[in-house]
Amino acid sequence: MQLYYFLAVILSLSLGSLPASSQSFARAAGFTALVIVAWWVLCYLAVRLVVRLIDQGEVDARVGYDWFDRQTECFRWFSLGLVLLCLGGFGLGRNFDQLPVVQDSLALQATVLLFPAMAMMSGLWAGEYLFAARLGLVRPNVWAGLKSIVATLRCSVGWLIAPIVGILALIDFVSLTSIGDQVPPWVAWGALGLVLVAGIPVLVRRIFPTTPLDDATLHWIRSVVAAAGIPRCKIVQWDTGLRTHNAMIAGLLGRFRVLMLSDRLVRELSREELAMVILHEVAHARRHHVPLRIAALVPAWLAGAALERGLMHDSLSAWVADWATDWAGTLGSALSLLATVLILRIVSYRSEYDADAVACRLAPTVSQVCADVPPTESEAGHQLAAALLRVTEDSDAARKPTWLHPGIGDRIDAFAG
Repeated sequence: MQLYYFLAVILSLSLGSLPASSQSFARAAGFTALVIVAWWVLCYLAVRLVVRLIDQGEVDARVGYDWFDRQTECFRWFSLGLVLLCLGGFGLGRNFDQLPVVQDSLALQATVLLFPAMAMMSGLWAGEYLFAARLGLVRPNVWAGLKSIVATLRCSVGWLIAPIVGILALIDFVSLTSIGDQVPPWVAWGALGLVLVAGIPVLVRRIFPTTPLDDATLHWIRSVVAAAGIPRCKIVQWDTGLRTHNAMIAGLLGRFRVLMLSDRLVRELSREELAMVILHEVAHARRHHVPLRIAALVPAWLAGAALERGLMHDSLSAWVADWATDWAGTLGSALSLLATVLILRIVSYRSEYDADAVACRLAPTVSQVCADVPPTESEAGHQLAAALLRVTEDSDAARKPTWLHPGIGDRIDAFAG
């Protein structure tokens, strides 16, 4: 998942800790609506500007697409500032006490907090669809555009938002009924853990659109995954309309794991290249990278909670300014968020390098029982490098390092060396 989506969700939810505002909720909602309308207009004008340059022949379509892509990326990061303005400056996230129903529901509060970010993301997705339509890549149609926005939501940030809001709704249900008084805390936490382990793979399969794999390909992928050490993993093909090269593995245990491969990945990569992509994802599972990432974030949130408690503690009241006490929750959330981003950078890079190395080491063993798998570590490295270059050949930006992923060249140098 892109860092932007993660930050948009976490930042939005953390802004619920802001102190109450004297601004009325109606005025906050009105100003927020104006900002969102202006944002959608800006996205439209950005599309129109680049398309006009292409139509007039001042730039070719490839250069124009690159300009639009960079422009959209700048808009994404700028939108985080607008989210802060809407929720904090206007007070949309600071006046839940004015709403009788919302103030008693964590799920509804989360929905309100996430609304500005989701509205701005939708504006960007609508702009991307309109850009493709203006270039004749898709048919211009309002209904098709709405379906495109929903599909992008499902595949980008929807699988993160759905469990968060769902868990908060479950907490609301428990708190508003007598169940919460009858169930010991350890049982509640155990049930929550079970839901996370068993529910996320099911959620992934339901949220992402899928198409069936042909029997021969499915049998081969299952044999590779089983030989690599996770035999009960479910295999799913992600239907992207042949637009995306992507792969991911979700879930923590046995039958609750699901390996998702995009349709374009399966169609365009050779069997040897696809085998290395699969082994890379299997390596993430075997090396427990997901739980390790979660565990690595615990200190970040403990540090934020410690700062918040410290600022609000009576023994420190004489040393802490009144404003710091009022903003203790916000300052704690800010520290946690900053620490999270820094830790994710370190852990994400290390886990990617580790998964590449482990995949190359697994290949010779897997090749003894499965066809079309590189038989040596050196050949595995060659095929993995070819796969990485193939899936990024349409975008130079995809080959460059990002905050959560090392660059393609750096990865190839690491496992080839």
